[in-house]
Amino acid sequence: MSVNDFVTWCNSTIGFGFIADVLSVLGAVFAFFAWLQAKINSRQMKREKERMNCQIKVILRLAESQRQIILPVHLRRHELTRAELLGRIGMIPRKNKSEFFILSYLNSSSFFDELNRIQTSDQEESLVIPCSFEEIEQFNI
Repeated sequence: MSVNDFVTWCNSTIGFGFIADVLSVLGAVFAFFAWLQAKINSRQMKREKERMNCQIKVILRLAESQRQIILPVHLRRHELTRAELLGRIGMIPRKNKSEFFILSYLNSSSFFDELNRIQTSDQEESLVIPCSFEEIEQFNI
């Protein structure tokens, strides 16, 4: 059997046109589902970007009263890390410029739990850091 005989036999029994038509339809169906998945991914990425750009207020609050210090520059959610937070708090003017600030809450496990909760939250949040009178008084505000 020659190649020409084989092609003639295939055209008469199976039909290459039919196979091409089926493959074209399957390709179109798969392309539609790929496009649909790309649209879903695009929407999810847009929502995540908006969530990560949400402004987070950082508040140093005296536990016994309503006295508080709100950091003048808010952090975006994706910037909210312990290192960034320590840097921003360190920029607050202090009465004794030669000493580093001390906030005992920043070394507690509840601080890390709160930081993780805010980082994964979908809502607008504020990070409230409870302080003692001495801790608030070290800042020159």
